[in-house]
Amino acid sequence: MSSKRTRQLILLPALALLALPGCKVAAPEPAPAAVPAPPARPALMSWRVASAHLEDIFADIPNSSIDDFRRETPEAERLLVNASHGEAGLKENNAHVYGEPTAVTSSIMLDRLAPGEQDVLYDLGCGRGFFLMQALLTTPIRKAVGVELAASRIEIGRVARKRMLDRGLLAGKRLDLVEGDMAKAGVADATLVYMDSVFFSDELLLTVARNLSRAKGMRKIVMIMKGLPANPWFELEKTERLKMSWSPRFGSDVLFYKRTSAPAG
Repeated sequence: MSSKRTRQLILLPALALLALPGCKVAAPEPAPAAVPAPPARPALMSWRVASAHLEDIFADIPNSSIDDFRRETPEAERLLVNASHGEAGLKENNAHVYGEPTAVTSSIMLDRLAPGEQDVLYDLGCGRGFFLMQALLTTPIRKAVGVELAASRIEIGRVARKRMLDRGLLAGKRLDLVEGDMAKAGVADATLVYMDSVFFSDELLLTVARNLSRAKGMRKIVMIMKGLPANPWFELEKTERLKMSWSPRFGSDVLFYKRTSAPAG
């Protein structure tokens, strides 16, 4: 029997089945869609390279420099920030005064905090967000959150964040800049916290410490010049004198705290 005749005999039963009512042949399964690869993360930068990128980003944003912030704070923001520190803030009238650590000091503080990919870094009173931006560019940390009550400062930070995104500097990372009172901010996911606390009131700092004690993964706090009031949740590990934008020669005390085993407040 010819091969052609054999093929015909084999196909006839199958064709007969197809002719039966209700008989359907399943369509072939579509090929699974290709899963897009996650965006490549840029290599971590040195603090010098990161600082150069950030200075370039802020350079042509109007009124965005440290000196601009020092020269003038809108009256409504000055009153709002000082009032957030309670009676002491209103009396002293200096909680709105702006300053930042130098880039090299920020690098040293970040080294001491030793952030990993799973850490979430908060800056309470973040101003324009420079410290957090440097942290994202120079450490493995994926998420950083800044809380700032002065609307003009947080808005400048958001403009800078948009430029970082446009340049691909935040690929695979997240920077949240929140306008609000640090005493009322949600900090449940915080593991590391920085505060430029020079003029912060004890009343505010105690409230912040209590809130941070409730964050389950909370590990360390770094502060400038003024530390936490006595509390059961955080203990001072060490103090170092490091350079600041307002004191590049003599520097200021930087205080490093760690979480104790005391129950949350």
